[in-house]
Amino acid sequence: MTDTELTKSYAAKIKPLLPLAKKAYGSRDQDTPAHTASKEYTRLLIEYKNSGGSLPEIARVLKVAYAGVRRRVAMAEVKVSLSKPSRRAKSTAAEVRKAADRVQKAKRVSSEKYHEQLVIEYENGISLSALSKVLGLSSAAPLYYGVQRAIQRAGE
Repeated sequence: MTDTELTKSYAAKIKPLLPLAKKAYGSRDQDTPAHTASKEYTRLLIEYKNSGGSLPEIARVLKVAYAGVRRRVAMAEVKVSLSKPSRRAKSTAAEVRKAADRVQKAKRVSSEKYHEQLVIEYENGISLSALSKVLGLSSAAPLYYGVQRAIQRAGE
């Protein structure tokens, strides 16, 4: 099978999953139709890559962000239960501001320290959504990515 045939073959398998897979929000350990589609999408991407496929090429054909495709493949083996936020009362604005200060201080040290501090705040029950607002981000997605990266590094 040529590279083009491989890409077309996997794109045909993945495209029908995309609308539902894009609706999978929250923890990966949920059992919803959207999460099932998302897991199958990731499984097919890994299978495609292991068959010699190009992730940038499949991302282009599927018209999705390469960064998202790469993240799915890289983070697929990270266990979702390694880090869970503590269940406690909602954080106050002052607590979130202090957490943001600690995160910004860690960011000035290194990416690794920044990601590790995000895990600490997350495990202490600080909402990453609230934290993203204080940090001036338009989304909490980069913070969740940082948490995942720190968990991945800890597991290596």
